[in-house]
Parts: sequence; C-alpha cells; structure tokens
Amino acid sequence: MQFRITLKPVARQTLVPFNYAYRLSAFIYAVLAEADQQYATFLHGQGYEYSSTRRFKLFTFSDLIIPNARVDTRAGGLWVTTPHIEWVVSFFIDSAAQHFIMGLFQDQRCVIATPRHRAEFIIERVEAVPVEIPTNTIQLRTLSPVVIAEKDERGMDQYLHPADVQFGPLLIDNLLAKWNSIPRPVSAGDSSTDDFATSAITYRLLPDREPRSRLITIKEDSRAQTQVRGYYGFTFELSGPKEILELAVLAGVGRYNAEGFGAVGVV
Repeated sequence: MQFRITLKPVARQTLVPFNYAYRLSAFIYAVLAEADQQYATFLHGQGYEYSSTRRFKLFTFSDLIIPNARVDTRAGGLWVTTPHIEWVVSFFIDSAAQHFIMGLFQDQRCVIATPRHRAEFIIERVEAVPVEIPTNTIQLRTLSPVVIAEKDERGMDQYLHPADVQFGPLLIDNLLAKWNSIPRPVSAGDSSTDDFATSAITYRLLPDREPRSRLITIKEDSRAQTQVRGYYGFTFELSGPKEILELAVLAGVGRYNAEGFGAVGVV
C-alpha cells in the first residue's frame, strides 16, 4: 500500500537538514516496532533474502514534499515556510493491512535530529493512495532519487544516469531479485511458476524531463556513513507483468529503498 502523510511543524521556524532520509527510515522502524517488534526486527536485521549478499526490506518513501522550501546552505538544510508538508510512504504488504498501517502513523510525532539540527512534526493525516496498474505498461515519476550502479574494474560503484544503456537492465535485474526474494506457497502438484524472464520487462526513459543528480550522505554522523549518487526529477516507462509493476511502485526501484531511495508514483 502507498500512503500520503501530512505533517505539521511543531515550531514556528523549522529547518530540515539536507541528509534527512536516514532519520525518516529510523522513524519508520520505530513506528513499526511499537506495534510489532518481531516484524520490525525482521525488516531491520534480515529482510527478504534473495541471496547471501542481497536482501530487501520491500518498503520505501519519498523525499519530503516541502512547498516553497528556502534552501540555506550555510545552515545545512531547508527552511519550512508552509503550515504543512507531505510525505509518501510505500509498503509491499497485503491490502488487508491498510487500516492497521494508517493507525500506526496517525498522530505520531516525527523528529529529524542531527548534532546540528532538530526538526519536529506532528502527523495530522494519513491517507491511503490506491495503486492501480490498469495495463502492462505504466509511466512512473520519481518521488526520491533512484540509485543504479555497476562495479568498475576496481570494484567501485559507478552511479549511472537514467539514459545509460545499462540503467534499464540493472533496474530490471533488481526488480526481479526483489520478486524472487518473496516467499510464495506452492501447492502440491502445481507446476506453474511465478518466475519471470528478464526479457518480459522493459524500461524506457521518457524525454519530457532531464534527470538531475544529487549526492546524498547515508547514515550521516555514524561509522557506516557513506555517499551515493541518485537521479531524480524524471519519468520513465516500465512494461511487464502487472505483479512486477506493482512491486516497483510499492517496494521502490534500484538500491537503498528502505533508506529513502527509488520511490516512484504512477503518472
């Protein structure tokens, strides 16, 4: 399910730090833990396993939608100038859990704190956003930067532009790995398969907007701090089985979805 969350700043002047996604990820885990410690521990520590080196959390979230934000490079953040901001959070979960998730987030106090900043919000509204996949081809817009990378000869990640010839194949490979990480019951005598071939899915960058890039720090102020480059502000087309297209919307595309990357919405 996908949820649109309305947040109200607690203070009259609120500065959101540039690298806030890591704190929002921690907030989601904390909210889940209040209701289901076992599920939250599973997501945070293990996730859905595709291989010994690839595990997925199957949730993601957008950038904060801050209208008329005032960029303050010196202060290291964005000043909120409106009475409300919005945020989109997506979970690849059964639709029966919709009201449960909505209740978890309603009236929560969301704090984005760093050694230099403290932004505090009250969640005033949580709205379920229907995700409809009407055909086998959909257009998607980025809601947060998409991270796609391939290793160079030194084993270092090279972050790819959405127009790069390898961007689509790597995005598709990631989606299929997510799909194959999900446990699915198999009935006795059932010879059908839910596996999909790479060739069944296609990616096409749409020419209406030029992608922009952003260098983002993950896990800032911790020993695990690292920087990644993601691309945002573009739309693209995905064609394939509806199950895979729904997964792309609800679990995100590319890497680091649970850290706030790869969130997309249907155009």
